[in-house]
Amino acid sequence: MEQQKISEFVSGDHIRNYFILDSVTVKSRKSGDQYLFFQFKDRSGKISGNFWSPSKSDFDAYNVGDIVFVEAVTETYNDRIMLNIAKIRRAASDEAVSVRDLVKSSPKDGETMYSEIVSTVDKYVENEDMKKLTLAIYEAHKEKLIVYPAAISFHHAEIGGLLHHTLGVIKGVFYVSQAYKFLSRDLLICGAALHDIGKLYEYSLNETGLIKEVTIDGNLVTHIIRGAMIVEEFGKNLGTDPEVVKLLSHMILSHHGVPEFGSSVVPKFPEALILHEMDDIDAKLYEMEEALSGVKEGTMSERQRAFDDVRLYRSPLFKISDEI
Repeated sequence: MEQQKISEFVSGDHIRNYFILDSVTVKSRKSGDQYLFFQFKDRSGKISGNFWSPSKSDFDAYNVGDIVFVEAVTETYNDRIMLNIAKIRRAASDEAVSVRDLVKSSPKDGETMYSEIVSTVDKYVENEDMKKLTLAIYEAHKEKLIVYPAAISFHHAEIGGLLHHTLGVIKGVFYVSQAYKFLSRDLLICGAALHDIGKLYEYSLNETGLIKEVTIDGNLVTHIIRGAMIVEEFGKNLGTDPEVVKLLSHMILSHHGVPEFGSSVVPKFPEALILHEMDDIDAKLYEMEEALSGVKEGTMSERQRAFDDVRLYRSPLFKISDEI
């Protein structure tokens, strides 16, 4: 069966499509009757849909990451296309659906991004201990790095998303280092390259290549602590300057900014602060681009969980790019 892309839907289409389930929420109508509000995705984008008449079993039947088959009609609501769902079910294991055709991937493939990051470290990092440590960690984790997503459902939840995000942060801190000459470009590049390395231990992947669940290590240690432990371990084995290990460890431990958001400590030197801010900026800009990519020029998006349920405006100046 031929798949229609979400990005090509127009109002009035009769849809019989497979999607990946991005979220499901139980909501109530004014009458008090409950219904299911879904968000679906494929490689081309996301779309929301209402299932007004779920059975009792439907309320517990679906999980984020499920491949589902949907029969629906598209309609326009508040200037955006939505699905009025007639039927929905989880796809059976023997159905002829190409999972990879549904899964969003980074604009660049993992090998290309990996090579770009490694070459950036090799070319611009002057501190030999810092360079050697960063490249050794990357080489040891290459197999996972080139495919891992960065998150379950928010920013860069795509195949190769971890390097997509990392590359964006590296480019951001590189530009900042050109504006503020007192900053250590070496620390900024290597801190950015390593800040999320612990996510390779925090998540396990499902058959789609997306994140299945948080691992025991992710629950008990978290990617922030694990990342600092990796730097400590490799630094000890390589005989790395203890000051380099200490600074990079702090940057990883503080890159979420405050303990409320998972950091072990707040940033306590300039490069750590810049890394925290650029990590946040790159994640939010990804979310904004995703939200606005399916919105008509001059209109507002649906409410965005990542931005406290505000609706975002798509300016006519907004452009979607495949560049990182």
